[in-house]
Amino acid sequence: MTFSRRQFVHSAAVTAGFVGLGRYLSAQGRVGGPPSELQPYLNEVEGYGPLVPDPKQIMDLPKGFSYRVLSRAGDRMDDGHRVPAAPDGMAAFPGPNGRVIVIRNHELEPTSPHQGPFGFEYETLPLVDRQFIYDYGKGRPHQGGTTTFVYDPATGKLERQFLSLIGTQHNCAGGPTPWGSWITCEEAVDMPGETNEQRHGYNFEVPVSATGPVMPVPLKAMGRFMHEAVAVDPRTSIVYQTEDRVDGLIYRFIPTTPRNLAAGGRLQVLAARDTKTLDTRNYAETGAPKVPVGRDIPVRWIDIDNVD
Repeated sequence: MTFSRRQFVHSAAVTAGFVGLGRYLSAQGRVGGPPSELQPYLNEVEGYGPLVPDPKQIMDLPKGFSYRVLSRAGDRMDDGHRVPAAPDGMAAFPGPNGRVIVIRNHELEPTSPHQGPFGFEYETLPLVDRQFIYDYGKGRPHQGGTTTFVYDPATGKLERQFLSLIGTQHNCAGGPTPWGSWITCEEAVDMPGETNEQRHGYNFEVPVSATGPVMPVPLKAMGRFMHEAVAVDPRTSIVYQTEDRVDGLIYRFIPTTPRNLAAGGRLQVLAARDTKTLDTRNYAETGAPKVPVGRDIPVRWIDIDNVD
């Protein structure tokens, strides 16, 4: 069985949605060989064979595949700061002259200086103009945000990396836009208090063209909640949003001006038409699925008045 590179990438992306099933089948010995020979985890994309143990203990891959480490937490970046820890959601974009530009989240709490970009004693903090820090806290800025790096596939070298959004909290997922930017989402709703100067729970936009920290403008019209991921309809610029909590909702943001989220818009929430409540969870811990797979549900979108 042969795969093109494009087919492999597509297969890997699709398979991500079936990770739980793949692990279950692996545990049942469906991948061949006696149970005593099963690896603790396995390649969940069919057709590539078992994973080969990596002597460096970084990433096990199927035979014939390789990896290259481009960036490590703690590395000194080109702007003088350290690569923050806890990388999470990210996206790759085409750059000029064949370069690839990656914008990545860092899902950090405000009190994690040992994992943040400034150092344990905040020694590189003077390198940043305060206006580029969303939440300066009580003299100890928040550690979350995004970094951007530029990679040259022709040489296999990382050319540049730097902070591109500073002072946000728990940047979990998000999503790319069709107009060349990354929407990074705060998975937190903390209020001003002992640690914070600002409210949290917003989306922020980081353009691919940024060469340094961007002005941290919270996209308040998109709602303040436990944001997870976003997906943008390229035809309408409508942004669909998910929320990371047990009773989370599905939202959509209709921008007033296409491709300009900061100009405001209308936030709506998805609701089932024929019932006052609906539990859509279908994983084992919740018992029998309340909504069988494949069932059609009439829905409607409800405007939200107080989005903040």
